[in-house]
Amino acid sequence: MEPTKVRALAARLSQRKEQIALTLNHLEFERSEVEKNTEWKDALAPQRRRNLLNYLNRWYVREMSEVERALERVSKNNYGACASCSCVIEADWLETFPEAEYCRTCQGIRDRTERH
Repeated sequence: MEPTKVRALAARLSQRKEQIALTLNHLEFERSEVEKNTEWKDALAPQRRRNLLNYLNRWYVREMSEVERALERVSKNNYGACASCSCVIEADWLETFPEAEYCRTCQGIRDRTERH
């Protein structure tokens, strides 16, 4: 992959990392607000809210990990190589998923395997 394209995708990844960090901070604030609020009209509402916030937190922590791993691959000059088959990851796939660790084919195999 050409260096200018890698730099552009790395910039997108860095920007996404900052956005995720802000989101995680906001989720932590929301969690503290749930704990402070004592005026819930529905007794189950605070637990449902905590469950939702916990789910979102796990989602964004996982995404942050994927972004950080992609940035590490950039720094090690192996960004764009499939971690499974070592082939070059398709440029349009990286445009869509700049954190992609696997080519489209290998990711499809992983997805099918995980579902079963």
